[in-house]
Amino acid sequence: MALSDTEVVRGSHEAFRRRDFDAFVEFMDPDIEFTSLILEVEGTYRGHDGIRSWGKDILAVFPDWQPQVEDAREVGGRVVLRVRAEGAGTGSGIDVDRVIWQVAEVRDGRLKAWKFFRTEEEALAAAARA
Repeated sequence: MALSDTEVVRGSHEAFRRRDFDAFVEFMDPDIEFTSLILEVEGTYRGHDGIRSWGKDILAVFPDWQPQVEDAREVGGRVVLRVRAEGAGTGSGIDVDRVIWQVAEVRDGRLKAWKFFRTEEEALAAAARA
């Protein structure tokens, strides 16, 4: 039985939380485009190699990074998520506990595009434009 788009996105988060990067990458389309809010200066990550690079990069900065999906709903053919992200920075030791918003595009059971936003309004607007 095929997973719903929301289940695909939630499953990818759970794989990341377990640090099962092989399973995490399996949720991704080979041509995925991923834009991180935390590592936005790095630009857009592309493909499976990009996703693995992002995982390595985020854990280098926040080794205990634990994104928790608090809400997920389909809007305009996309999945909009409210995510609580927690972790402590390696250099600063500062604890981060913030809500971020994610818009994900799922095609044929895999994540095709993934982008994070600071506000729900930004995320909903991006989902509606798609």
